[in-house]
Amino acid sequence: MEKFVLSDRFRLEVHWKKTVYNKENICGLKAAYLSGPALAEALRLEHNDHIMLDFFKQYVILVENVYVAKLSWGEVTYNKNGSISLANAFITHDTELNKVPKLKNNDYLVIDTSDHEVETHPYNTVYKTYVVNENTNLYKFGR
Repeated sequence: MEKFVLSDRFRLEVHWKKTVYNKENICGLKAAYLSGPALAEALRLEHNDHIMLDFFKQYVILVENVYVAKLSWGEVTYNKNGSISLANAFITHDTELNKVPKLKNNDYLVIDTSDHEVETHPYNTVYKTYVVNENTNLYKFGR
């Protein structure tokens, strides 16, 4: 299987220690944090905020429509190692969260921030996102 690579400058990763699926349409992310080169250029994150993640390119074979989920968080902590911890982080989707494979504890998300530079961000409301496993392999659900 080929390793998944995204341009280093625009790569943002979301990691977690554990996923929790206790409520319908919600995936809790325990000990979640952001890392990656994109943080060097990113604006400061606000507490109690969210971004919209577009998984459609990867999930097109599994879902009935466009698959955009919301990544929300509570308190934000900037760490000395350059990562950003997200307290109370979770992913929600109104209708199809239960139709796609559950995220595993060792998976992570790779977000392409290339459409979100200061000049282009207002015209792009979602972030292209991919689910990657612990071996840095992109999940290919169509095969």
